[in-house]
Amino acid sequence: MLHTQRDDRAARPVFGVARSFLRLNEGENMNFAKKRLLLALAVFAALPIALAACSSDPEIVEVTREVVVQGDTVEVIKEVEVKGDTVEVIKEVEVKGDTVEVIKEVEVKGDTVQVVVTATAIPTATALPIAALEPAPAPINPSGTLSIAVFDVPPGVGLGSSQAPVEAMQYYGVGEGLFAMDPGGTVIPRLATGFTMASDLSYVDVDIRSGVKFHGDYGELSADDVVWTMNDANANTNPTSIHGQAGDFAALFTSVEKVDDDTVRFNFNSFDLRWNGNFLNEQAQGTAMLPKAACPEYTDESRNCAFLQDNIVATGPYEVSEWIQDDRAVITKVGYDHWRKNGNAETIRIIEVPEPSTRVALLRTGEVDVADSIPLKDIRPLAESGFKAESITRAGRVHEIIFSGNYWEENHAVTGEDLKRTGSGYCVHDLPWVGCNIEGKQPGDMEEARNVRWALAKAIDRELLADTILDGFGTVGSMEYVDTTAPWFQERWLIPYDPASAMEHMETTAWPTGKFTMGIWTGGELGGSSGSNAELNDAIAGMWLALWPDMDIQVFKSAYSIIRPGLVGRTNTIPYAGDCDEGSTTIPFDWPHGLTETSRTRGGFGCGIEIPEISDAFGEVSLMTDPVERSARNVQMVDYLYDQMIFAGTVQVPTLVVYNPNSISNWLGTPSMFATMNEFESIELAR
Repeated sequence: MLHTQRDDRAARPVFGVARSFLRLNEGENMNFAKKRLLLALAVFAALPIALAACSSDPEIVEVTREVVVQGDTVEVIKEVEVKGDTVEVIKEVEVKGDTVEVIKEVEVKGDTVQVVVTATAIPTATALPIAALEPAPAPINPSGTLSIAVFDVPPGVGLGSSQAPVEAMQYYGVGEGLFAMDPGGTVIPRLATGFTMASDLSYVDVDIRSGVKFHGDYGELSADDVVWTMNDANANTNPTSIHGQAGDFAALFTSVEKVDDDTVRFNFNSFDLRWNGNFLNEQAQGTAMLPKAACPEYTDESRNCAFLQDNIVATGPYEVSEWIQDDRAVITKVGYDHWRKNGNAETIRIIEVPEPSTRVALLRTGEVDVADSIPLKDIRPLAESGFKAESITRAGRVHEIIFSGNYWEENHAVTGEDLKRTGSGYCVHDLPWVGCNIEGKQPGDMEEARNVRWALAKAIDRELLADTILDGFGTVGSMEYVDTTAPWFQERWLIPYDPASAMEHMETTAWPTGKFTMGIWTGGELGGSSGSNAELNDAIAGMWLALWPDMDIQVFKSAYSIIRPGLVGRTNTIPYAGDCDEGSTTIPFDWPHGLTETSRTRGGFGCGIEIPEISDAFGEVSLMTDPVERSARNVQMVDYLYDQMIFAGTVQVPTLVVYNPNSISNWLGTPSMFATMNEFESIELAR
């Protein structure tokens, strides 16, 4: 495990201490670390009470606190001025049910008042006997049937432009893309058989595999189906598309056209060497191919398809029997010999179970055989019971806070058009973390916002998050694009945990005490609002409040549909917690990075930032043929982004799936950039 280096571990500040001197005995253990995290969360939870009790008058107070925690003594001294009067407060605390005495001496206009208060001790919880962990149970499902508990079942429509769940379709074995990954992570053809690239990189001709059947009575895959699927999804050719990759396809392809019955031409808008490794790859951000014959009424003028609004039809080893958004999906093995691989399970039920503890309970009772997005702190007891916890896709994710609202590009990176940023709200309000780079507006704001972002970044104790919320499974993170465990990682990219420096950064701004309103939107990554993502965000909010109690911080746990319009329209200013399509540790470092953090994907998904340096590096790296040169250019970009702290990485999280070994004997998918589990057809049954 890679950890942030600290010069003096014994001088490590505790949450809730501002400008303090802290002395701890050596040998800080996990229990104390967890107490510190609980204190941070308590600060976050108690904020409404604290705000209600605060006076509006400015004051400077000298406070001495002595805290005994399992034999360790913490002394905190802080001075604050109170309109010329002097207040001294001494607090002595022993935890675990002992008394709490507070002595307060106040000099007010020459008079001295001493107040002694003995607080009621917090009762010590009575330890309950812990039963031995039950072994993994016998499955309830009949042989050949599997049940999988997931935190979210996506939309059940079959038309790409209507937001068909193309990623889930491909991961589950229902849909297939033009390209895929082999077990070693090499790009291989899937529904394609090969390609020919134009010498000037203006287009690529892709050969389409013959003999691939669609589910139902919709014939075999053809070049016409590929052209129709792609142009329906692409925001360039279908402005009404809300396909998950509508903006990505628009940035990459102007259009797709048929060359002959077996060949399709993809015309590049801006060449990207990841075109088949990412955007047309079923284990990345590709799209499943769909049957044009299912939509006879569909035209360029009227893009309607009644059948595919309610049904999902594709080419994979499994077909959909039922799919209800936010409820369940049922897939069954196709009734014919699949062209590529036949599944082993006859029926697989995917059930939405938003609450992690319920997913764990269903595993323990045998009602489900597999569960995803289990918080890492809950995985160890399951593993000790004999359940398998494995990284099916060998992927990890970088959790980070993206400081949305920093729309710094003035002109569209591809068309050059004026982006008219003030019309979308940029530089209209002085948001502390957003730098305004429009000349004549908010002078000095870029550096001030940079100080706010660095203050927030340095206030996060990444080691503590990894040790507690991730239960030691993860490691500290830096930024998206970089893997802190990789041999090429640069130590200078580690973000220090330094509360004193964090406060100094904040003091240079218009918000010296951090008194401003800020939100964190919990992305769908890492279990979304019911998983590790939400737990991390709550803890981070507590860490910030511990240093800046006057901050009004809110952690939003709403559905993606609530924030999507602002992300697409480039108006969102709520910091985004997730990884923005770039946080997978399986993404090669020498690839172009950050497409969704530029104006290149306007019309589709974006992460709430548009950074010229990211766009420039993306364009340059896309055209480089030497991986060493590509990596060197990306190092320059990461150095810049680290200096600006546009996104503050926190931890790297392994994507583990838990399954019952009495149901499944083995399951090894293929490397994937975004999937937690994939290749359902590769599941080997235990009975």
